[in-house]
Amino acid sequence: MRYIVTVGEHINHIFRNDRLILPQRLEKADVIIDSAVILYSFMKSAEDDDIKKINDCVKKAERAFFALDIPVITKEVKDPYLFQERIEEFERLIVPKTVINLTGGRRILGYELFYAAIEVSNKNPDAVEAVFYVTEDGHPIELPVINPQARLTQLEREILEIVRQSDKPITITEIRDTLSERRGSVYPLPLVSEYISRLEKKGYVKKEPKGRKKFVVALI
Repeated sequence: MRYIVTVGEHINHIFRNDRLILPQRLEKADVIIDSAVILYSFMKSAEDDDIKKINDCVKKAERAFFALDIPVITKEVKDPYLFQERIEEFERLIVPKTVINLTGGRRILGYELFYAAIEVSNKNPDAVEAVFYVTEDGHPIELPVINPQARLTQLEREILEIVRQSDKPITITEIRDTLSERRGSVYPLPLVSEYISRLEKKGYVKKEPKGRKKFVVALI
């Protein structure tokens, strides 16, 4: 799995206690990060001290990735305001199973990364595993990668509501049973599973296999 991160004047949003920060569901799944990409950029008005500070943080991040045996590519993003060109450039960095930490560095890079994630997800829903932002206290908040043009059917909305209202990850069978009870009609499990897959492709839910069962969690 690839880890793409933007870096500015600190790396507190990347590492905590010598461990890589990931959304909670990925930490629980013990995912393996096998490559990393560091993106950074300088303001045109940046003074020498600011440039040195960012360069130092980039080097710290590189060393921290290497200490975890994760090979890393470092890329300075020039002309970040060429929005569409940068989106296309970032799309090429997103490989199947990529996580994106857009917390640090210049805000414009985060916007471009997010749009790149949406574009890639539209073509391959399995490519982007997570996009997240890390709060000041080190808590990662996962952001749903939703196609702005995506529309939900009535059945999709009802299934999403069932998932949201569950106080724990819910199985596809449990969703089917709840939906059948609400509508007073028995729904085939393959049909419900297909609608859940549609919601996942649109960025609203995520399926998490645990043993022989698949659990569904809401992302928004």
